[in-house]
Amino acid sequence: REQAVTTGSRDKTLRLWKIADEAQLVFRGGSTTDQSRITKALSEGKQDAIEAAAEVRAIIEQNHSTTQHADEYRDLLRSLAAENTEFCEESVDAVAMIDEETYVTGGDSGALCLWSVQKKKPVFIHHIAHGIQPTATSTDIVPATDADADDGSSSATRLPTRSRWITALAAVPFTDMFFSASSDGLVRLWRMRPGKTPGFDMVNTIPVAGFVNGLAVRELTAEGSLAVRKDIILAVAVGNEPRLGRWAKEKARNVVRLFHLPANPSKSSSS
Repeated sequence: REQAVTTGSRDKTLRLWKIADEAQLVFRGGSTTDQSRITKALSEGKQDAIEAAAEVRAIIEQNHSTTQHADEYRDLLRSLAAENTEFCEESVDAVAMIDEETYVTGGDSGALCLWSVQKKKPVFIHHIAHGIQPTATSTDIVPATDADADDGSSSATRLPTRSRWITALAAVPFTDMFFSASSDGLVRLWRMRPGKTPGFDMVNTIPVAGFVNGLAVRELTAEGSLAVRKDIILAVAVGNEPRLGRWAKEKARNVVRLFHLPANPSKSSSS
């Protein structure tokens, strides 16, 4: 089909352009974390510990079923719920097409949203996909003055908790796999869940230091049947600053890194 998919950044829209028909479908973003449900499950006195643990476990399994990372994800949700923290999506900046009817987006809330042409809202959301930013205080940004030191007072205040921005997405065309990236030092590989239940789970990570400002994926041509699994080349554009501004800096070089991901996982390489 002659169609393309784009995001509108600050207007929080996902648009599917049908070129041949000169038409478009508009999908509205703006997801928030399910903190009210998590907070209710963790609150003391509202329900006994067994019911609370069961509800938290259900939330975790819905968002992250990989056993290796479930405990870390649970602890993160519990700490955020204790602080009554919420992350609201104000900008949708990255999109990848899984197939002609399924798309995934990411933005400043740190959530990965799965979309279907059959619905105007996300069919699945994985919150805080790349973790949260290290907590800072105001004195880390504006040092205390001599007057503050003489008074013996401290103007240090804890800044709000912020999730890591989803800076890049790329999908292996017409497969069940896609990549996401941020500034947490990892490019994450996700796989769609089988069956009719919408969703995806993380299956692997690739260490990449710095801000990942772009991802591109290509399958290497292989001889023989189309059913043969193909090697993948992943190009990662890395910078020491985000592409949309200069509000942060990482110790990294501005380079493009290439990763060869073979069909046989035991033979991966990078350059």
